[in-house]
Amino acid sequence: MKTTSILTAVTLTALLSGCGLYSFQNSHYGKLPTNTTTTANQPQELRPVTTQSYQLADSHWSDVQKIRNEATRLSGEVGSGTITKVQAAQYLNRFRLNLVGNNPVDDHIYEVYLRSAVSSQSGQISTAQSKQLIQTALEAWQQSWPTMSNKPANPAFTNFLLQTMGMSPLQ
Repeated sequence: MKTTSILTAVTLTALLSGCGLYSFQNSHYGKLPTNTTTTANQPQELRPVTTQSYQLADSHWSDVQKIRNEATRLSGEVGSGTITKVQAAQYLNRFRLNLVGNNPVDDHIYEVYLRSAVSSQSGQISTAQSKQLIQTALEAWQQSWPTMSNKPANPAFTNFLLQTMGMSPLQ
């Protein structure tokens, strides 16, 4: 267990490194509406508002673990000098796309993650700054998630990072 914690810390240090964070509120995802349904026979002001039920994909948590395992493997390669932080971020993205595909949440978090790696590798910001930028992006999604319509069924990359940083996952 201690080895897992050390590897997770090394993974985060090696793969998450600072960047300029773009504002989630001004992103191309726009304002996130909520799902509602109404009863046709009731006046609009009296119609009950209900949200659609949401469920993560059956494979979600095993996919999160697969991404964690790949990140740990890539971290070892960064540590040995075989690949750079930026290459590791790009390889991890290819892995997640092959595993779970695109979704707006993971795509946005990956953009922040990659810019973080680029800025860190070039020495523009520290690892602590990198983690803070990633955390801020993750917090924005945590805040938007409850009212988001069309939630992706498998935000595995985002939940991997949330767990790695000790934050509550999207559910």
